[in-house]
Amino acid sequence: MPPKTDSVRPRKMPRQARAEATVDAILEAAARILSAEGLMGFNTNSVARVAGVSVGSLYQYFPSKEAILAEMLRRKQKNVLSALEAASTDVEQKSADQALRDLARAGLLHQPRTLSLAQALDYASAVLPLHEQTHEINKAIVGCIGRFLTALDVPPHVQMIAAQDITGMARGIMLQGLRGGTAGDDEALAERVFMAVKGYLNELQKKAG
Repeated sequence: MPPKTDSVRPRKMPRQARAEATVDAILEAAARILSAEGLMGFNTNSVARVAGVSVGSLYQYFPSKEAILAEMLRRKQKNVLSALEAASTDVEQKSADQALRDLARAGLLHQPRTLSLAQALDYASAVLPLHEQTHEINKAIVGCIGRFLTALDVPPHVQMIAAQDITGMARGIMLQGLRGGTAGDDEALAERVFMAVKGYLNELQKKAG
């Protein structure tokens, strides 16, 4: 049975620098545990121990391990969106190849660096009741990719599906890189995404034309 919505919401948001540092330490500890052990070794006690805080301090902010996962996913999505928005600045003035390379780099910038962490965040997205949390951010990410597609003269009527396909391709290449141990070379990984997206858009434009 999926967790209830209240169990994946933070109890409170940090207001002071010390509280922010505590929350950051909790999230960093969670990422370390998930990277090393996956979901099997992930619980509030282990997170508190690695973070160097008491379980009581952890529960001040997060009512459950699912709430920690939800906050990790939210931050990742917001960081990806910020990177894409920055890359889309003055996109009309860039060459098509430069725009696509900037898009690929931005999309990969804040992705997980281990397969087990990526799988944990995928679990959070698929299983936890985060629809309200993720819908607007995902919509904004697709809209941001749409600005690239407009600059690349991709017809408006196919931009939505193209943005979704591009997101899926980038995600698949990133996961394959993690499985194959080649995800550490960010430039090489971004180039693989660039080549895949460029070929896809070339075929898409041929059919649309």
